[in-house]
Amino acid sequence: MSTRDVALPIIPRSGDPSKTSNRLMRILAQYRPFQGWSSFIFLVFMLLILAESITDAGWVNQSDLPAVIFWAALAGLVMSKARLPALLLHPLGLALGFLVVLWRASVLAEEATGWGRLSELWSRLDVWYEAATNNGLSTDLLPLAIALLALAWLIGYFSSWFVFRNSNPWIAILLSGVAILTNLSFLPEGLAPRFFLFVLFAMLLIVRLTVVQRQREWDTSGMRFELVSGWLTMHSAFWFGILVLIIAVVMPMKVFVSQNLAELWSDVRSPIDSLEEDFARLFSSVSSKKEVNGRFFGKSLPFIGAISFGGEVVFWADTEYPSYWISQTYSEYTSQGWLAGDSRKIEVGPETLPPPRSDSKDRISVEQSLQLNFETDNFLAGGSLDWLSHDAVLETLRPMTFEIDLLDDSSDFLLPTDIQELSAAIREDQEMLPDSFVESYISRFLPPDLVLNEVRYGTDVETGSDFLEGLTLERKAAVASEIVSWRFARRLQRNEPYSMVSFVSLATDEDLREADTDYNHFITDHYLQLPATLPQRVRDMAADLTAGTDNPLDKAVLIQNYLRSDVFTYDQENVVAPPRAADGVDYFLFETKLGYSDYFASAMTVMMRAVGVPTRMAAGYAPGEYDEEIGMRIVRDHDSHGWTQVYFPQYGWIDFEPTPRWAMHDRRLVTGPGSGLLSDRGGSVFSGDESDYVDPTSVESLFGRAIGADGFNLRTTFPFDIVIVLIRSGMALGSAAVLWFILFLVWNWNLRGLSAVEKAYTQMARLGAIAGVARRPDQTPLDYAAALGRAVADVGTPASRIAWAYSGMRYAGPGERRNDGEAPKDDSDDMGKEWRHIRGPLLSQAIRRLMPGGQRTE
Repeated sequence: MSTRDVALPIIPRSGDPSKTSNRLMRILAQYRPFQGWSSFIFLVFMLLILAESITDAGWVNQSDLPAVIFWAALAGLVMSKARLPALLLHPLGLALGFLVVLWRASVLAEEATGWGRLSELWSRLDVWYEAATNNGLSTDLLPLAIALLALAWLIGYFSSWFVFRNSNPWIAILLSGVAILTNLSFLPEGLAPRFFLFVLFAMLLIVRLTVVQRQREWDTSGMRFELVSGWLTMHSAFWFGILVLIIAVVMPMKVFVSQNLAELWSDVRSPIDSLEEDFARLFSSVSSKKEVNGRFFGKSLPFIGAISFGGEVVFWADTEYPSYWISQTYSEYTSQGWLAGDSRKIEVGPETLPPPRSDSKDRISVEQSLQLNFETDNFLAGGSLDWLSHDAVLETLRPMTFEIDLLDDSSDFLLPTDIQELSAAIREDQEMLPDSFVESYISRFLPPDLVLNEVRYGTDVETGSDFLEGLTLERKAAVASEIVSWRFARRLQRNEPYSMVSFVSLATDEDLREADTDYNHFITDHYLQLPATLPQRVRDMAADLTAGTDNPLDKAVLIQNYLRSDVFTYDQENVVAPPRAADGVDYFLFETKLGYSDYFASAMTVMMRAVGVPTRMAAGYAPGEYDEEIGMRIVRDHDSHGWTQVYFPQYGWIDFEPTPRWAMHDRRLVTGPGSGLLSDRGGSVFSGDESDYVDPTSVESLFGRAIGADGFNLRTTFPFDIVIVLIRSGMALGSAAVLWFILFLVWNWNLRGLSAVEKAYTQMARLGAIAGVARRPDQTPLDYAAALGRAVADVGTPASRIAWAYSGMRYAGPGERRNDGEAPKDDSDDMGKEWRHIRGPLLSQAIRRLMPGGQRTE
């Protein structure tokens, strides 16, 4: 035997491409779902569209969502193939998701490296949790990034599980559909087309799983299912989905909303509104993604970065007093920004007066009217409210409560001075307290503005006896309520004016300089608050600036003038938000010296509190610019503003302007053209036709006031509203055109490329089915033509000719002839003529059949 006859075994080399490919194919075959890989592809595309929409929204600086949601879907597929109970598999899938989320979140903790990132991650979550549970403010977006990663894993995993374990697409569509709609509802309309792509793949997934289910049913019953049938169904579903989306996009839409339903929805949404406020507080550095009209203020005012405005008109105001227009005031300062204090709601209206004011010295009533340039329920007040033309809801500060630990005085420095003195006295006399009726005994020694809410006892472990551990005190509510926010009871329509009577101050500097400093404790509890974390150098700066002054006014003027000096620069576009661990006011005063009104006003408010003067942060709009042509003030979005209010006993809250871009506030009446007041308390400065005061660029102006009283006016020339008629007519014509286009597409579906004979026969069968004479599977073309002739008059002969021609073309072989010896013809003119003969009778029969009580054709 020669060596050529010896068969040597071929040993595959390491990394042999064929072997690797075979291994991959075996893995794919092992985990291939019976629903097919196409189902997985449709699901993944649907989930990726969701992930991309959230990523592109820019809620956080994160690009991992698409990858996380893909791996989650793959994990769900693998888990669904395992032959184990779901109760055992889900903990494994969730644990895997926890590790993935932890890994990707640790990457976002950029201030540390290695294992230190986990420590930083835990530390930041702990700080955020403390803010969440103590009504604090947070600008850290790491918790939001973690929440989005976890949500992506949960949606991807459970969507894939239910699709491939139960062949149920609806859980996947529900989870991801709610997520993408929620996300898109906070985004500009330009990102809405993402939802249409999402719907397309959702429809394809539904069709694919339906086909798979039918295939299994047929296999069970012994019927043969051709693979091509499934793909033909998917092909039709794809184009049908495209058609539906086109219709959804181009069809005009007008939404009619019942006022009662709107009010009911507002009541139902109340808990959701509360959640939105908490979200804004805990993720306060998330900026709005929608184009909003103006800037209105919620329960929190964080230190954020750059802001910009377009100069659009927010509202018009008719007033003789250059008021600041208040939207919200803030009493609690944190290093991250401002918070509104805990409040209660009071309903007011034309017949219900607001809470009385006790600090009314040198104040007068001024009648003011505003007209907002958009629909809103936000209410801007021009001062202390005395009367309002619309129903509204005011929020007033609740009294503060104080926890006293009788065993440890280390936290007493956080309490007001009078409470510190009281707690020290109770500790000294604690041994003298009686064993019974302790509550009554302590209550007798409390000042008149304090109430004992609770007495806490502890138990001695050794003796088992009880001992006094702590107290909870509450300040009595002030006689004059502190109003902190304003909101209408219902949404006002665009250009709907409202009127109010405001109590405004005419106090001079000399009046305020001589004001006493006997503040009531309710005011000092709320408006001297500063966090323990406030850097000492801020307090030192405030003390240095006000050294040598003996009254609050001079302190306010000195701090105001310092902030308006050349030391600081006003800027909106180049502002960088303070670092997470920094104090916002300290960062502004000593690091950047650059900012807009929120920063200037915050700095003045904090420094005034540091020198013992009750002060609060106010947010809303500056007085705006007076327009002599219309006799009103025009307030634009760039007039959005924050300023400082200082409290003076008997005089109330006085406005100060520390921001150099705006002129210092002038507490004087301005008389002249357009300063008209309300003719009476129930009237409106917008006298006459309200359309005279609408936005000059609006439809009302173009078709009304802009043309002039003596010129041609569409709205008055015709006995009906011609503009509305034209709009509705245009909508009707547009809808009809779209409907005709859709019917044209449906009717000509699959007719392209057919011969004249085939097209005529197909159209005859389609219209015949609508007329009630559908072709049965057992009928030949000639049988069907005869059936049409029996059911509908005047169509028998032309229908038979079309059927003869179709049969000859369909069934005759090459070169074969009919019985009469003639070759079958494919004459376009003849077929068109025959089709026109039967089209009219069939169409008439179809219309009669479709009408209520119409004739039915057997």
